[in-house]
Amino acid sequence: MLCLDRNQTVRNPLGIRSSLEICDLLGPENELIHVKRAKGSAPLSHLFSQGLNSAQSLIAGPAVVREQFIESVASVPHGRPLPRDFKPAKVVYAILLENGKALTPDTLFPFSQATLAHAARILNTYGITVEVIGIPAAP
Repeated sequence: MLCLDRNQTVRNPLGIRSSLEICDLLGPENELIHVKRAKGSAPLSHLFSQGLNSAQSLIAGPAVVREQFIESVASVPHGRPLPRDFKPAKVVYAILLENGKALTPDTLFPFSQATLAHAARILNTYGITVEVIGIPAAP
């Protein structure tokens, strides 16, 4: 796993002064992993939108976004080369709910469920699978 959290080397082509955080972690199979602690719907909806936006930026956005991401992955500690036509095969959402709740369809906030379903539908059209995992609370 490569930690890319707070990596600010990929520039937002729509606002040159800001960066795009493509993912928090890049998995061993080059999956984009987004991690969030959430006590409400807003942080999770942001998380699901981030996964969608980052994957779309790499696949269908300006080529410079993918180029900068590939360069940043190669340059971080323990980095690795990515192919020039890099496309994530999977987006993983890792979620820790507040108060130690287990993540289930019943504990995911209704608006977040809708945002997740929307993001997954669009990602699937690009051939990208979506996985949602709960992070257990520390004992």
